[in-house]
Amino acid sequence: MGFKRFCFAVAGAIILTTAGFPSQSFAFRGHPGPFIPVPGVVVGIPLPPPVIIPSPPELVVVPRTNVYVAPDVEEDMVFYQGFWWRPYEGRWYRSRSYNGPWGHIVHERVPGAIIGLPPDFRYSYRDQRRIHHREVERNWNRWERERHWEREHHRYRD
Repeated sequence: MGFKRFCFAVAGAIILTTAGFPSQSFAFRGHPGPFIPVPGVVVGIPLPPPVIIPSPPELVVVPRTNVYVAPDVEEDMVFYQGFWWRPYEGRWYRSRSYNGPWGHIVHERVPGAIIGLPPDFRYSYRDQRRIHHREVERNWNRWERERHWEREHHRYRD
């Protein structure tokens, strides 16, 4: 594939990803009995634009939590319990990878540890020790089980 075709393919993929195609849904009238679709009712949830990160993000742990923040990424983004999370236009999205694809998560299913972060979480913890994202992705479960960050906090406090 030539370079020009490659560029067009990448541009097309970005446009399709950011288009945020609405999903068709119907309102129903009449009960009990069969549902009758009301034509023209469309419900759509916008997808967040892709995050363009030149290199994998470094993370910092938010003190007294197991939430990891990517402070140098221009978008708000955190890692928690094996997923990457991002807020966008009042909704939360999650992904298995820091560069997507992102799926919408209803507010009730977003973990309290993430909802409870302060609004300025990306800036509050910039000076914490940096951890490579692969190290976090490989160890988060063990660190959480063994209360790794709790022990680290006590060791530096004492």
